[in-house]
Amino acid sequence: MGKISESLALVVRNETAGTLDTNIADIEKFVTERIKDYSPESYMGDADAARKDRAELNKAKKTLGDTRRAVIERLMQPFVDFETRCKSLEKLIDTASGKLDAIVKEKENEEKEAKRKVIEADWNSRHFDLFPLEKVFDKKWLNKTAKITDISAEISAIIERTYKDLKTIERFADDADTLKAHYLMCLNIGDTLDYGQELQKKRELARKEEEERAGREHEERIAEQRRELVQEQKDINRKTAMAGLVADAIDDGTRPEPSVGEYTVTVCVTESQLVGIKNYLTMQGIEYECNKLDF
Repeated sequence: MGKISESLALVVRNETAGTLDTNIADIEKFVTERIKDYSPESYMGDADAARKDRAELNKAKKTLGDTRRAVIERLMQPFVDFETRCKSLEKLIDTASGKLDAIVKEKENEEKEAKRKVIEADWNSRHFDLFPLEKVFDKKWLNKTAKITDISAEISAIIERTYKDLKTIERFADDADTLKAHYLMCLNIGDTLDYGQELQKKRELARKEEEERAGREHEERIAEQRRELVQEQKDINRKTAMAGLVADAIDDGTRPEPSVGEYTVTVCVTESQLVGIKNYLTMQGIEYECNKLDF
């Protein structure tokens, strides 16, 4: 088929610059001279005359404007017709081009799909399964200008960078697995390292909070034990007083012996504190058995 673009080269056979012969110069001269007569100073105290002449001026303006638009429309009509006919032809050409576009795109898509399969085969040959190809696939690889050798080199660089980044992440020993998982989702070492630092800060805050909470709970427990001891001592004193009153009432000279019981007390202490407890019990003449609990 011939080159239609050459056959449709638009040639202007006759182009004449537009000429317009009017009395516009006379009108300009007339208006310039007469417009001075319509200054506000000429109508001081005579509103009716001003209203009449204002209407006359507005009518003159409308007449001139209507004439101007009619002349321009008449002069532009050949250009409007020319533009309309050109646009009609352009639309016909565009319709034909659109129908051919479907054939071209189908062929391009086939070529891109074939190229994609070559890229996928290259990727699969690496036996790299930390993430799928789609995660790093660059649409520019499917362009005709992108060479397979260059794409293969990019894939090698991606895999090499991934292993290097994962090795860098391993310095965060406590969070290595978590950070590796994060990295494999975003593939951004900078973002991953920032996340690792944030985890360390949060872990330190959690450890500090745990220590502070343990200290508060210990103090609360000691305070509770003090209250319990005070209450237990009050109960013992009351029982002792009651026993004394009973003995005085019987008046047989005997005093009841305090009751003796076995108690199991579990404490969390250091070896030094344990020695102190044993010493206190021994000084009080209290027998004890001590067994270390291993959990």
